Amino acid sequence: MAIYHLSLKTISRSKGQSAVASSAYRSGSKLKDFETGEVKDFTKKHGVAYSEIQLPTQAPAKYKGREELWNAVEEKESKSNSQLAREVELALPAELERPTQIKLVHDYVQTNFVDRGMCADWSIHDKEDGNPHAHIMLTTRAIKKNGTWAPKQKSTYVLDEDGAKVPQIDSKTGQQKIGARGRKMWQRTTESYTDWNDRNNAEIWRKSWAESCNQYLAPENKIDHRSYERQGVEQIPTIHEGHVAREMGDRSERVQTNIDIKASNRELSGLSATITKIQEEARKLFRQIAELTELIRKRAQEKAEAKRQVEQLAQTGPAQPEPAEPTPNVADNFLKQLNADKAKQAKPAPPEESVAGDFLKKLHSDRSKRQAHKYRERTHDQGGPEL
Repeated sequence: MAIYHLSLKTISRSKGQSAVASSAYRSGSKLKDFETGEVKDFTKKHGVAYSEIQLPTQAPAKYKGREELWNAVEEKESKSNSQLAREVELALPAELERPTQIKLVHDYVQTNFVDRGMCADWSIHDKEDGNPHAHIMLTTRAIKKNGTWAPKQKSTYVLDEDGAKVPQIDSKTGQQKIGARGRKMWQRTTESYTDWNDRNNAEIWRKSWAESCNQYLAPENKIDHRSYERQGVEQIPTIHEGHVAREMGDRSERVQTNIDIKASNRELSGLSATITKIQEEARKLFRQIAELTELIRKRAQEKAEAKRQVEQLAQTGPAQPEPAEPTPNVADNFLKQLNADKAKQAKPAPPEESVAGDFLKKLHSDRSKRQAHKYRERTHDQGGPEL
């Protein structure tokens, strides 16, 4: 699993250090110190896998050579407490192949340092012990466009809130001071020529390294520049061992400390997993309680509404719906009229008066009379009642 490590330090004269010697050691090369005439030979150093120098566009081409670059730095930084270089040491993901590691460091150095005007001399160390890492030496002084070293500090005018220069006032006259050549005097301040020493850079560079690595790492191997505390992770951070401690192995106190820390972290991981499971079960239970509470509330509302309706019916009785008055309909009226007309047409007409009709009526009448007369005679002969 990839680990995160990035540390910053300075190489300075006050510590008795030499930029030439530091570069020779980290690159595993042989360099001569022009000031002392000493030769720093580390060509037999084991584990230097790759070295490179990257320069800003305005830097002289001769600075591509380590000997020229760092002797020029030593010559310019002549004070006894001068900072000769800044060093960035970082752990490389062991999961990556060497060409990928080289590209990773090259791009990181170019973006964060060289593009801002620094000269960078870096090397990859790998003793095949699972601890590949890189040393990046950076110049602390900018280079001007003409290829010469810039000052570390510069003087600038003090400006007011409107951006105007603030005059130097003579306390006796209350007027602006006038210099020896009759020039007006303005307040000035000294500031760094660059912002490379800004403390915020450390966080920027650390975050950038994590992001650069994560572009090449699988999701489960991604790294984070933040401390465990800032990440909210219950883990104890290990300490940096260094090559000496690694060579000593378990006999090293640092190595043994890290072994103990890793064992404790495994126990913490187990406890964290248990706590996470309990928390998830608790959240699930809380959700169920909330759902049950909502169901009880709805049921209570339904019962209250039913009770209210029963009480209302008991007081007023059931409401009788009023019959709805038929709404006049043009179509219905038309159908009624149509049916009436059909009924009239279906009723048989009275027979027409005619001579034949009168004759038949008279014939029927005479026949009826004769039959009645015969009936009376027959009943009389038989002793029947008088009609």
